[in-house]
Amino acid sequence: MDVATMTDPRAAHLLGLWSRLSAQHVTLGSGCGCGVGGVSVSLQDFELDIADYLWAESERLGEKAVEAFLLQPGPINEQRQPVMHLLTRLEEGEAGEAVADWLLTRLARTLESFAKLHGPMGEMS
Repeated sequence: MDVATMTDPRAAHLLGLWSRLSAQHVTLGSGCGCGVGGVSVSLQDFELDIADYLWAESERLGEKAVEAFLLQPGPINEQRQPVMHLLTRLEEGEAGEAVADWLLTRLARTLESFAKLHGPMGEMS
C-alpha cells in the first residue's frame, strides 16, 4: 500500500482535538480570588512551544529521522502553525511508521493533557 494514500486515525483524532483546543482561550494566573483577572491566552499560542519540545526531544534522543521530518518544512521558529501542519502531515501518511509512532505518542500525551486541563475532550465541538 502506498504510504501517501494512507491516513492515520490517531493523527486525525489529535488533529481534531488540537483544532478544538487551539481555538480556546484560557486565563493564566488568576487563582487568588482577589478579583484581579489573569492573562488570557489562546492555546494556539503554545503551538511553537510544543513543536520546539518535539524537536529538542528528538535531537536529545538521537532520533534523526524524526528530527528531519520536523524540520522538513523549515526551522521550527519559522513554521506557521507547526503543530497543526505536523498533524496534517501525519494524518496524510507522510511519515514512516516509526516516525509517526514516535511523534503521535508524544503529541497524544501533550494534547490530551491540555484537554484535561482546559476543557473536557468529549464535550468540545
